[in-house]
Amino acid sequence: MLTRILHHSEKLCTFLNQLDVELSQPQRRHILNMADALLVCEDKKTLAALQRQFVEAPDASNMADFLRISPWRANDMRAALRAHQVTWLIAEAERIAAPKVIYINIDDSLGEKDKDTRHLEPVAWFFDHSESTRTKPRYKNAFCYVACTMRVGPNVATVDLQLYLREKTVRRLNRKRPKERRLPFRSKYRIARQMLVELAPLLPKGWKVYVQFDSWYASRRLIKFVCRLRWHVTCGLKCNRRLNGKRIDAHAQALRHRWYTRVSVTTADGDKRTYYVRRQDGRLAQVPYDVRVYFSKRHPREKSPAYIACTDLACSAKQALQGYTWRWSCETVNFYLKTQLGLQDFRVQSYEAVDKYIVAVHLAWAYVEQRFAQERSAQVRTYGDIIRQHRDEHAIDWLKGAIEMAVETGDPELVLQRFLRLET
Repeated sequence: MLTRILHHSEKLCTFLNQLDVELSQPQRRHILNMADALLVCEDKKTLAALQRQFVEAPDASNMADFLRISPWRANDMRAALRAHQVTWLIAEAERIAAPKVIYINIDDSLGEKDKDTRHLEPVAWFFDHSESTRTKPRYKNAFCYVACTMRVGPNVATVDLQLYLREKTVRRLNRKRPKERRLPFRSKYRIARQMLVELAPLLPKGWKVYVQFDSWYASRRLIKFVCRLRWHVTCGLKCNRRLNGKRIDAHAQALRHRWYTRVSVTTADGDKRTYYVRRQDGRLAQVPYDVRVYFSKRHPREKSPAYIACTDLACSAKQALQGYTWRWSCETVNFYLKTQLGLQDFRVQSYEAVDKYIVAVHLAWAYVEQRFAQERSAQVRTYGDIIRQHRDEHAIDWLKGAIEMAVETGDPELVLQRFLRLET
C-alpha cells in the first residue's frame, strides 16, 4: 500500500499555529492529520482512506473518536478561522491600498449522498432547486450547508461553513436525545443572520459593506436586518416581488420602450460579458428602504430578464452588477469542497461529529485560499494548482525520507516495509 505523507506540511502547521484556538497536543495532531490527508488523498475521503496516507499513523478509529467524543468544540475552531480570515483579508487590502469595500456573499448547497443512506443524522431528502424544472421537481438524499465568503480587493476567503437541518429532521433527532443534547432548529435565514452578527465586530469601521445573496435569501427580514447594520444589500429577486405596489415583471414590461444601458463586467474566469440593463427605483413591499432594481438581459431579445436589487442608490449599474458577479466565489468554494476536499465523503453518524468534520474541511480549504493569494502567478492560476503543489511537496519529502533510510540501513526490504506499510 503506497503511503504519501511522512511529515506534516510545515506551511499547514504554520497556518494552524496562527489560529487563536485552544487545542491539546493530541487534538492538534489529529486535526493536522485530517486536514493534511484531505488535501493529499485522491480517492474517496473516508477516514480509513485518510489514515492510509500516512507512513506512521494511528488507527482509523482514532480519527473517528476525535470527531465523536474528543472534548473540543467545532464553534471554537470556526470562530478562530473566521477571525483569522477576516483579519488577513483586511490586512492584505490595506497593504496594497485596495478600495475600502467589502463584499459578503451567502449561499447554500447540497452535498449528495447515496439514495440508500439512512443513519447519518444531517442527511435527509431535500428539494434541489438547481436541477428542478416547473414540470419535474428533483429531490436528493443529501445534507445541506450554508457558506459565507468574503471578498476584499482581489482576495477571497471562506469565513463560515455551517450545517442546515430541516425542521422535520430536528424533531426526529430530538425524540431520541436527552433534554440537554437537543438540537435547536435554525432556518437558513437565522443561519445567515447569525453569520452576519458574528462578522460585524470583526469588520473595520468606515468601510463600505455589501451583503449579496440570491433570490432564495432575499426575504424582507434579511434585507431589513442588513440595512439596520448600515450595510448595503445586493440580491436577486423573483418576478413576483412587488416594487411600489406593482409586480417587478410588470415594471419590466412598462419599461420595454426605454433604451438599454450596456454594462460590461468581468466574469470570474476573466472574460468580459456585456449585459443590457434598465432600472427602476422604489420600495419593495414591507421593506422601508429605497432600492434600485436592475432588469438585466444577456441579449436585448432575451424574454426573461434577471432582477437584481441594490440598496445603494449611489452605486452605478456597472458597480452593482460587477459586485454581484463576485458572488460566484460561493460556487467555486462548493466545487472544490465537494470534488477535492471530500466535504460529502463523511461516514460518521452524529450531527456533532459531522459538524467537526466540516470544520476540519474548512481548515484545509482556508489554508489553500490563503496560500493561493500569496503564491498566485502565471504557474499558479487556480486553487487546484495549490492542491497539486501541496501533494508534490509531500511526494518530495516522502521520497527523500525513503532514500535517506535506504542509505542509512542498506536494507531495501526494511524501507519497503516502512514506507509501503507491508505486514511482516
